[in-house]
Amino acid sequence: MMDRVDQVLVWLSQALLAAMVGITFVSVVGRSFFRSPVPDDLLLSEMLMVAIVFVPLSYVQSIRAHIEVTVLTDHLPHWLQETLVSLGLIIGIVMFAWMAWLSAGKAWESYEWGEIAYASTLELPEWPVRALIPLGLIWWCVRMLIQLLMPWNREPPESEVERTLRESEDA
Repeated sequence: MMDRVDQVLVWLSQALLAAMVGITFVSVVGRSFFRSPVPDDLLLSEMLMVAIVFVPLSYVQSIRAHIEVTVLTDHLPHWLQETLVSLGLIIGIVMFAWMAWLSAGKAWESYEWGEIAYASTLELPEWPVRALIPLGLIWWCVRMLIQLLMPWNREPPESEVERTLRESEDA
């Protein structure tokens, strides 16, 4: 179930990235040839960037693609490595759940006040973008909680050496 939701969220992020590229392209062409860019093009790009960053966090967690520095922990016993990963998941859940709570409050305030994006000629509301931040963070916390409670669901990390060897065999 979570993997299917992650696939949809990654697809959504990819579609939003394509939209951001399209808006930028049309705006550059409009500015260069017609002296008229897309209204709020930079603002739209900024808003889309928030979605592109926060929406797929759970998927990135599921494949252990967040940056890890394992120079020291690679030399520790496996049980201690797993204990440290569990500790990291606990800290991550607490911190990002707190961030989700705070950002959800800000999104709600933005909705209640009818907040419009700063200097928006199209009067774009801010709350939809602000709402994506806690949604992405909450889904990420759910993923981390499942990895904490069911450690067998953790994707084993691939070392640089293992990845290089695999890639050289594939070539």
